[in-house]
Amino acid sequence: MLTFVVWSLVAVFLVTAVFLVANVMARTDGVPGDVQPGGGLGDFWRSFRAGLRHSRRRRSDAPVDTDLEAFFAGTVEEGPAYVDAEQITDVLTRARQQASRQLHVGTARAPD
Repeated sequence: MLTFVVWSLVAVFLVTAVFLVANVMARTDGVPGDVQPGGGLGDFWRSFRAGLRHSRRRRSDAPVDTDLEAFFAGTVEEGPAYVDAEQITDVLTRARQQASRQLHVGTARAPD
């Protein structure tokens, strides 16, 4: 039980260190309301809370209603299909030819 507690504390310490290093090295994009990273635990906590507020705002956006036909019409690809019937036929023909060839028996040597 003691080992579990020690490893848990080590993990929490490492996660905190990673967050602090990421906070110091991160650069903001100049979004209004964001805190400029200056280092330290206070700035980290303010940035963390600002990020949580920003993610809550994004979740409250209203969904967009789109019918299925419009969705598929917007995602049509003009290139060749992912699975092409001619390519599969060529591969199967070559595999059949290789499998039907006679194997050279007797070329392997017995171990000494």
